[in-house]
Amino acid sequence: MMIRTRTLAAALAFALAAGAAHAQKPPVQTRPADQADQLLNQAPPANPAPVNDGEAYHRADDSEQTPEELRTTRALNDEIASRNQLAENQERSDQARFEAERAKHEEVVAASTQAQLAYEEDVRRSAAAQSQWQADQARWQAERARWEADVRACQAGDRSRCAPPRY
Repeated sequence: MMIRTRTLAAALAFALAAGAAHAQKPPVQTRPADQADQLLNQAPPANPAPVNDGEAYHRADDSEQTPEELRTTRALNDEIASRNQLAENQERSDQARFEAERAKHEEVVAASTQAQLAYEEDVRRSAAAQSQWQADQARWQAERARWEADVRACQAGDRSRCAPPRY
């Protein structure tokens, strides 16, 4: 915003310096343009206003300006103020749109992070369940191997390894 203000201030200074030239020759207009564009498109004056002690701009008193120069200055100031207001409105609109998009992005990131955490928890539960199943399977296989050994021993005549009868 500061650069735009400086640029517009420089344009205003140029337009004020060109005010005398503007009063002498009518602007050539090839397309409809606002008053500020007409002033900016004029050729610079043959003898530019001297710079006052190194300053880039010196405002003349209203009494030193012709009524035409005063009208031109006011019109240019109004145009600059209007453009600045439009730029500020656009900047506010862009900022609001940016904030809305950033909020959406943060929601997506939060949802994605939550989904990732849920997935990782499911993987941990699955691994724990698989580990438990493997432990149960190993215990079942060990019990089955003992039972088969007891059956073979019982069939071979070792009655101490025979299961009690079920009634």
